Amino acid sequence: MHLFLLLWFLAFGGAESTPTAKAIVGRWQPADKRGTLEIYEHQGRFYGKVAGPTKPRRLDTHNPDPKLRTRPILGVVILQNFRYDGQGSWKDGTIYDPNSGNTYSCILKLRNANTLVVRGYLGISLLGRTVVWTRAH
Repeated sequence: MHLFLLLWFLAFGGAESTPTAKAIVGRWQPADKRGTLEIYEHQGRFYGKVAGPTKPRRLDTHNPDPKLRTRPILGVVILQNFRYDGQGSWKDGTIYDPNSGNTYSCILKLRNANTLVVRGYLGISLLGRTVVWTRAH
């Protein structure tokens, strides 16, 4: 009986539901529902671009590069260069805020299959802001 319990625990009991690297791939919507972001993988890293409705022909007017201020927000890559850490977080990436033109360090973490916690920060993670996105269906 003890052997059966040990084998069962090893097979199923310790198996937490850690997401796979591609679990964040797909379309996500911020809490304010003002747009949709598409997260995708490219060469083992993860990126996200503005993919859904924004104000008609909204431009990247706050971009620090004057040459980019006339480009439409739709299609702009705002999440860049994330790597999966194997434990449910995507790290070492950045997030661009088109509302301010600032770029921040960022960590992404799945709370569950349909909830993504996005933490942007300057310097250390304690000095930042967290928002929650939901999977768009």
